[in-house]
Amino acid sequence: MKNIFLIIYTLAALSVGLSGCKKTLQEKPVTLISPDAFFSNPDSYEQAVTGIYSSLSGLYGGNSMTMREMFSDICGSPNPKTEQALPTYQNNHQPFFYNVRGEWQNDYGIINNANFILGYLPAAPLADAKKNALIGEAEFLRAFAYFQLVQFYGDVPLRTKTISDYTNVQFPRTSQDSVYKLILSDLSFAETNLPDKAPQQGRVYKMAATALLAKVYLTMAGNPMKQVALFQNARDKALAVINSGAFKLVDDYSQIFHNTAYTTESIWEQLYVPGIGGNGLHSLSSTASGFTPILIPLASFINTFPPGDQRKAWGINQNYVDPGGSTLAPFFQKFVNNSFTAAGQTPSAIISSYSIPILRLGEMYLIAAEAENEINGPANAYQYINTIRERARVDRNDPADVPDLAGLTQDQFRSAVLMERKWELHLEGSTWFDLKRTNTLSNIQTVRGSSLAIPIGDYNNTWYIPDVETNVNNIPQNPLY
Repeated sequence: MKNIFLIIYTLAALSVGLSGCKKTLQEKPVTLISPDAFFSNPDSYEQAVTGIYSSLSGLYGGNSMTMREMFSDICGSPNPKTEQALPTYQNNHQPFFYNVRGEWQNDYGIINNANFILGYLPAAPLADAKKNALIGEAEFLRAFAYFQLVQFYGDVPLRTKTISDYTNVQFPRTSQDSVYKLILSDLSFAETNLPDKAPQQGRVYKMAATALLAKVYLTMAGNPMKQVALFQNARDKALAVINSGAFKLVDDYSQIFHNTAYTTESIWEQLYVPGIGGNGLHSLSSTASGFTPILIPLASFINTFPPGDQRKAWGINQNYVDPGGSTLAPFFQKFVNNSFTAAGQTPSAIISSYSIPILRLGEMYLIAAEAENEINGPANAYQYINTIRERARVDRNDPADVPDLAGLTQDQFRSAVLMERKWELHLEGSTWFDLKRTNTLSNIQTVRGSSLAIPIGDYNNTWYIPDVETNVNNIPQNPLY
C-alpha cells in the first residue's frame, strides 16, 4: 500500500490545477500511477507541486467561512434555513458539522500532498536552484495549512512524512509551540529559496513568504503564544514587503475586488477560471431572493464605520433594489456579483469567478501599524494606518472623511487598528483569528447576548476536533462546549 492514499489525492489534484474548480478530488481513480512511473521526467515534479494548491478553494469559498468570519462580532444572524450555520452562530456547533470537518480535511489535504512531493524532491533530477524552489513552494503551502490548523484547533498532529499505510495514520497531538517551529522553519526556507516572481499567478514566491511570515509573527505575539518579542519580526517583515517596490495600493478600494486576476496590491490570491467559477462567497453573502446567506453584516458593525468611508459606502450595500422593485437587506459586496442579482439568477445558476485575496499589501500596512505601536507606541505607527484610511475616503479632498488618527494613547491605538482591520479586511478570512489573538472573543458575547445558546468563554479559543478524528484516530477532544 506504499503511498497509495496520498498518491490518489496528489494525482487527482493535478487534474484540477490552480483553479480548484474543474472537478472534485477523486478517491478512486480509473488507473493508479505509481510514483516511479509518474516522476519519469523533470516537469512531473513541478506538476505535483502545483497540484497541492487544489485544496485551497475549500478554505476560502465554502463552509470554513462560518468559522473565519460569521462567528465574529461583524456578522448578524444567518438565514435560519441554513442547516448548521445558525447553531454555529449561537455557539452551539458540534464536532460533526461540515465546517469543522471540512477545515481539518482541507488543511491536512494540503499537508499530505506537500509531504508526498517533499519525499521525492531531494532526489529529483533537477538543478539545485529549481529543486530548492519547488521544495520551498511545497513547504510554504504546508506551513500555510498548519497555520490555519493551529489557530483553529490548538495542538494538532504534526505530520511531516507521507502515510505509507493505514497502520500509522494515528498521530498524537503536538504542542502549538512545536507546530509554530515547523511553520517558521518552512517559511524561512521558502523565503530564501522561492523565486522573486511566481511562474504564474496563484503560485507563491519570495515576497509571499515574507508577507505570510509577517502574519505568523503577529499571531505568535498575541494570544495564546504571547511571544511579544515577535512584534518586531512582524513589523520588519511587513515593512520589507511595503518597501520592496513590488506592490502598490490600489487607488480605489472597490477595485481590489471583483477581479479574476491580480491587482497591483495582490500578494497572493485564490484564483478561479473565468466562466467555470468556484468562489462560493457570492452565495454566502447575497441577500437576494432564493439565497440563504450566512455572512450578513451586523447592524451595529455597519454603524461603526467612520464618516465618508468607501469600505462602507461600497463595501456594504444597503440600498440595492432587485428586479422586482424590492430593496434587499444589507449585504457585504466584496464578492457579490450584482449582475447575477439584476438578472434574477438563483444560486444554481451562479458561477462566480472573483478571486479571493489571501495576502495583500493593505494588510501589511496594518500589520506594520499594529506591531510598531506595540513596540514603541503610536508615534511612528500613524503613517501606516493613515495611509490605509486615506485610501478609504469617499472624497479624498475632504479630511473629514475617514480623518487621520492622531493623539492616541498606545491602548487607544491598539483598539483603533483592530477596528481598522475589521473595516478593511472583513470577509477575507482573518476576523475570527484577530479576535482570538487579541483575546477579544468576548466581543461576540457583547453583540449577540441572549441569542447565544451557550455563553462565550475561554473554550472558544479553539474549535472542536472533528468527530472522525476523535472517534477513529483517538485524538483527544478540545474542552467541551
